[in-house]
Amino acid sequence: MSKIKKYLLFMFITLSSPSFAGASGFDQYFGFGDSTLDSGYWRYNSTGDALLDSLTATAVANGNSGAYNGNGVENSIILANKFGLTAVAVGAPGGGTNYANGASYTLSSGPYTNSVPIVQQIQNYLTSVNNTAYPHALYVIKSGDNDLNYQNPLPTDYLKNSSAALAREVPILQAAGAQNIMIPNSYNSAVYAGLGGDINPSYASKYADSVAYFSLRWADLQAAGVRFIPADIDSLFKYVVHNPTAFGFTPSSVLAANGPAWNNPPQPPKHYQNHALWALPLTTTQQQTFLFVDDVHLTTAGQTIEADYEYGLLVAPSQISLVVESAVQKGLTIASNIQRQIDLSWIPSKKSGTNFWATIVPGYLRIKNERGFIGASGVPFDGTFGLDYQTKCGAIFGVAFTAGYQEQKFSNIGGHFNQVVEAPIIYAAYKSGRFWGNVEATYSAFQNRIKRQVPLGIFTDENKSHPDGSSLALMLCVGGDFTPGKITTGPVISMIFQQAHLHSFTENGISGVTALSFASQTRNSLVSQLGWRIFGDIDKWQPFAQVRWNHECGDKNKMVTTSLISVNAPSYDLAASPVASDWADTWLGSTYHLNSQVTLRGTFFATLFNRRITTYGGELGLNVSF
Repeated sequence: MSKIKKYLLFMFITLSSPSFAGASGFDQYFGFGDSTLDSGYWRYNSTGDALLDSLTATAVANGNSGAYNGNGVENSIILANKFGLTAVAVGAPGGGTNYANGASYTLSSGPYTNSVPIVQQIQNYLTSVNNTAYPHALYVIKSGDNDLNYQNPLPTDYLKNSSAALAREVPILQAAGAQNIMIPNSYNSAVYAGLGGDINPSYASKYADSVAYFSLRWADLQAAGVRFIPADIDSLFKYVVHNPTAFGFTPSSVLAANGPAWNNPPQPPKHYQNHALWALPLTTTQQQTFLFVDDVHLTTAGQTIEADYEYGLLVAPSQISLVVESAVQKGLTIASNIQRQIDLSWIPSKKSGTNFWATIVPGYLRIKNERGFIGASGVPFDGTFGLDYQTKCGAIFGVAFTAGYQEQKFSNIGGHFNQVVEAPIIYAAYKSGRFWGNVEATYSAFQNRIKRQVPLGIFTDENKSHPDGSSLALMLCVGGDFTPGKITTGPVISMIFQQAHLHSFTENGISGVTALSFASQTRNSLVSQLGWRIFGDIDKWQPFAQVRWNHECGDKNKMVTTSLISVNAPSYDLAASPVASDWADTWLGSTYHLNSQVTLRGTFFATLFNRRITTYGGELGLNVSF
């Protein structure tokens, strides 16, 4: 078997075995909590009280969902739906994944006969999965408000013991495999607000207790080694009640005391008052123009604001990682551009000489993320000029400089980032007989202007930042040429190493609530390339084509460290945008010799079989030898 046939067989085997790797999105939603997360638990499960069960059944028949916002939509359902998931209550026909049940406490039993405390909810879930939690699921734990009202006065150390109990249980959930755990604090800043948004003085002490308790819970969880995503819905709704018109409310319609279900019969006995669960359905307008359904539970508008905020926290880390990934893709484009130019530098039939060259490269780049997460797309544009010298012994030494710009628009929620790149390049090549090789090194500095938008109901928060970064790239490429007639063809083998770095930065936002701080990111990429190329020779034209299979050997499971700036809370880590392991790329084009010194080049390039990256574009080049 000839060398060419052996190589083609090897390429076929390699190309037939694609694989993909990277961070996974969320594949399930699990909720543990009280009425602020409950998506209809008592609709499918008995409270143990016949009167309350009857009231619930009547409310459902009237059009309510069985959750604590009447006929509204719960934040758990809204958030899960953003990732293509469901948050159906446990006990529903067909099964559910939301264990939250209204009125429950973190540790204590009650107030209903069949109430399930939050720690028991977690235990029930772990039992159902044989103590092996789904690693790519999203877990939300929302409780604590009922603990604050357990008794008056509270038993000694009651809140301390409840916090400690949660800090004992969540590490077990994490050890069982749960990787993505979100734990919000309370929106009592809105519950206890007076007209104008400030805390009603008569509730100042209760609000202080709430802030202290939820801070204690986060601190205990952090001390127990739990890696969780803190959600500061307290600051979120503090902003809402201070700026009601931005969200479609009025100064009075954001007050908990004005919840329309408060005086909307029928009501159960006073001891069991949970107004929204059993009240008559609200109108669509009421669900959108009031913040509260009753004195503590949010309308659909309020639930949407909460879910939107939490969604922003979950997608922001991988969203920001797109900035680094775009720099890596830029590095691959530059490396390929230089390789094509080296091929052209061999063309003049001189034993030695100098080439001046320039290219422009318009293109399209789309970076795809996991389901429900943020991707980006835009039109990069680069310009490069260079100078190289070919020695009599067959070596080329050259320098070049690339300047580029792109605006990548974020998918789903709006916003974008602009990236300017400046990249000095040095390269060298050597050719002896049918064998050749080249090496190139690039340093790229990139400046970014990021506008990250976070919808919060009908209001869109906007966060801006201007982080800089840099990357180093090294490409080694070797090959061999066979010349059957007027065709030159042969294999191409190369390695491209890149290290792209984005400096740490903190956003500035309209509200200050959704703005985040991001730690520095480093993406190490090592791409091996195995390909075949062919050149023709038709008078003044030299058509060419190349196809390569690429394999990413570098980082595929990077994490991005993110911090809230609205409150003192632990930082959290979530996966960066996933990276494909294997893909193909191709070039197709031609050179045209205007005369013995001037050559033009046109190239079309594209990536193929890459589920994460879509790239294509053109290149126009001019080469002058003298």
